[in-house]
Formats: sequence, C-alpha cells, structure tokens
Amino acid sequence: MTFWDRAATLQIGPKLYDLSKLYFTFDIPFVDSEELNTGTITAHNLSKATRSEIKKGMVVIINAGYVGDLGCIFVGKVSRCVSKQQGTEWITTITAATALDEWLTSEVNKTYAAGSKASSILKDLLNIFGVEIGTFELVVDKDYPRGKVCKGKVKDVVREIATLDCKSRFLIRNGTVIINDPTKGQNMGYLLSSATGLLKATDEMEDTEPVTNQTTIDDGGEAEEQTYTRRCLLNYHLAAADVVTIQERILNGAFLIKAGRHTGNPTGDWVTEIEVKPV
Repeated sequence: MTFWDRAATLQIGPKLYDLSKLYFTFDIPFVDSEELNTGTITAHNLSKATRSEIKKGMVVIINAGYVGDLGCIFVGKVSRCVSKQQGTEWITTITAATALDEWLTSEVNKTYAAGSKASSILKDLLNIFGVEIGTFELVVDKDYPRGKVCKGKVKDVVREIATLDCKSRFLIRNGTVIINDPTKGQNMGYLLSSATGLLKATDEMEDTEPVTNQTTIDDGGEAEEQTYTRRCLLNYHLAAADVVTIQERILNGAFLIKAGRHTGNPTGDWVTEIEVKPV
C-alpha cells in the first residue's frame, strides 16, 4: 500500500468529485451502537450552481484511502448545508447522517399474531425501514406466545426487539443494517501494526493504563469496561464492531472496535482513530 498517495471521492447527489480536483475535508465518527452516525464534510470553492443544488436528503458517499486502494467510509444523506465566503474562497460545510429519512420518519402500527418470533417481526419491520440488511444473526430469537403489538417509530421498535428482547447488536453501517452478537466482531482478521499503518503513540496517547468507561447493564447497574485508543494511517477497512489484531509494545492481541473516526485533509491529517476493548 502506498500510504503517501492519498485519494478520495465525494458524491453529493448525482455529482461525483475527486480529491485531485476538489479540495475537501471530512470527519466521520463511528460507534458500535444503534445511534445515528453523523459526518461533516467541508468543500472549498464549489460553483454557485452546485452550492444551490445541495438539498437536505441528498445522498452523500465518501470513499477514501490511497491511489489504487479506495474504500467506502460513509454513506448517508445531507441533513444540513451551509456555505460561507472567507476572503476569496467559498467554504461549504455539509452535515450528513446515516439513514436519515428512514431513521427519523418511518413509523409502524402493526399487530403480529400469537406465536410470532422476533426474527420474522424484525425482518418485516426492516422492510418498512427501507434499508439493506447485511448481517442478521440474533443471539436470542424470542417467541411472543401472545403476539406482539408494534407501534411508534420503526427505529425505536426495532431497537427494543433487537437489543432488549434478543440481546443483540443493532447497528447501521454505511447504509446497511447489522444485527448480531454484540460480543463478536462483524469483520475479523485485519492486522494493525507499524507495517500496516499503526502510528507510534505519543506520550499523551500511550495507554499504559486503559481508559475505564461506565456501561449501563440490563438491571440498571453500571459495569466497568476498559478501552484503549490507537491511531493509524487512514484505513477504510476499520469500522465499528470489527475485530482487529493489534501488534505493538503495549497491546498485542485481538480487540473489538467500539468507536472511532476517519479524519481526512489533503494537506493535514489522514488518519483513523479507534477505541478498542480486548476480545
């Protein structure tokens, strides 16, 4: 991989821009949860016509990496767009969210028959939700012997059934729904070391002691979860819920990615930061 030959494309609606022809930056956070992920893109000197064409709900797709090796890091829709003139430049800042319309507006009011299983109900609800299903592997496929009434926002109903009733992960990643065991990774086997782009930790980032986070568990109590933060050259392979093997002086083994962000600037940072916990 040629790490120094940065490359990226930005699609806004029907228009596709290449980093070599349009100066743009991006900040794409991701997290292993059912919450909506929101990214920020800043484009320089889009034409007046193009700026006026960008509307809420337009599809936004970012592919990033290196010459000859690009991959998707974000699929979403415009939620806000603001253009301002700074000196001789026009700076357009776009905020985009994953599955925006479906997540915010889709509703359901259905009653499922006695004996229905969670798997069949979820598949029906996700069809209403209107997003692509990637992984669908429930930890518990709950039975509803007295039937199930589903009323309200589809996102809330799906979240309740998948996470509470079925003890599973519910995640929307690059426009695709993932439902699986939260203790397991979605993609596994990527090796992160100095040879594959892992950046040497600074004194401030060197986690000789892990960060301890408080996580709420089902009975309302708090469980401690130890996580570590690492940075590497921008790597589109890494995303929430993946398991990565890290090889360095302090961390050596398999780790589940809990959260992170891809940050790209043609003349600045071109990095991926991940927060991980031991598997």
